[in-house]
Amino acid sequence: MPLTPAPAIAAIVPPPGTRIDPLLREFIADLQARGLRVRGLVQEACPESWGCKFSLSDIETGQRYPISQNLGSQSTACSLDAAGIADATQVMRRIAAEGADLAVFNRFSGLEADGEGFADEMLQVMSQGIPVITVVQAANLPAWRHFTGGMACELGATIDELERWVSSIGAR
Repeated sequence: MPLTPAPAIAAIVPPPGTRIDPLLREFIADLQARGLRVRGLVQEACPESWGCKFSLSDIETGQRYPISQNLGSQSTACSLDAAGIADATQVMRRIAAEGADLAVFNRFSGLEADGEGFADEMLQVMSQGIPVITVVQAANLPAWRHFTGGMACELGATIDELERWVSSIGAR
């Protein structure tokens, strides 16, 4: 039985305080301009009128999924909205069903490290050999390495490094 190649999996590991989302959007726009079918989710700040701090935006359709709740100025609880995350998983399940040249998961964070959030969808997409890229903060790297079984590369937060990775996996 022939061995199948390992999936192309990458984590962007930004230095603390780096605004990674604009860089990720620039990278995605460049790939799309070259004709690649890039699908997935990117994180954005919500408009103030939405009552949330962050949302996820579907790269393909532009649909937004609020993922934080306004708990008031005195709250110290986590404002992450699990229902918003659950709604957004449909985007990633669609990639598993329909394919992509590159799947973008906005983050691998504490939820995914605990097997929640987008963990199932990540594994499903990776198991199909679809190239995957996500953002992983340094604190979550041990969990990411365990999650991917050491099959992922770790990239710096620069366009040049992301472009080299894309070239190394044979993308146009």
